[in-house]
Amino acid sequence: MRPIAVNNLKIGYRNRVIAENINFVLEENDFVIVIGPNGGGKTTLVKTILGIIPPLEGTVEVLGCSVHHVCPHRKRIGYVPQMGRVRGNLPATLLDVVLSGLFPYMHRISFIGKDERELAIKMIKELGLYEKRNEPFSSLSGGQQKRGLVARALMGHPDALIFDEPTSGVDIAAASEFRKLIIELHREKGIPILLVTHDINPYLDHLTKIIIIGRGECRVGQLELLKDEDFLKKIYGESIKTLQINGKIYLLSGDFHNV
Repeated sequence: MRPIAVNNLKIGYRNRVIAENINFVLEENDFVIVIGPNGGGKTTLVKTILGIIPPLEGTVEVLGCSVHHVCPHRKRIGYVPQMGRVRGNLPATLLDVVLSGLFPYMHRISFIGKDERELAIKMIKELGLYEKRNEPFSSLSGGQQKRGLVARALMGHPDALIFDEPTSGVDIAAASEFRKLIIELHREKGIPILLVTHDINPYLDHLTKIIIIGRGECRVGQLELLKDEDFLKKIYGESIKTLQINGKIYLLSGDFHNV
């Protein structure tokens, strides 16, 4: 069963259409990357897929079930949101945050027991954060918090993972490690990935589909889409060049962050 299927989707808010005619499938072995300019609709697409925002038209199905009706499968999609570092006096520990990943699966009379804590500790250990398990989540570095959110998303053994610009708000070293983690989750655990990012090049050897969204348009396809410089210019509103070296495609622009 396909984890996610998007059919003739139109996304936006009330009378504002952000993009339309969006069609794609996230298959069991897919690594799908979503790129586009800031404000182009990437996060709106993600929120529509998750059932947070209703579609203006079309459907989104998770394991064959529409997420905008009664869908018991919607919780089968793990989500790591776009967010900056959490600061302040948040009293929750890392363990508390990771355990909260079980809340969608619990009944009203359920409670966190030994088995649930052992699972959370296992996830924390796998993400290299065991020594931080009882520390306040807000005291962790940006990279550690991101890893904690991945551990949280993995608690329900998801059928797919969605990342919305996961390396925003972290330093260069932490961003590099986090990219490796995403690739490892796909390669080692076999989890289908839908990744929103501005930095596509680290994933070129792994992606199976690419979605380019912006200025009301959306295209889905293979790497050949990156060769259509006229379309890229239309989407980004600036001159973008593609460079091929040893079979890899690199995107170059005046503002590389926006690629």
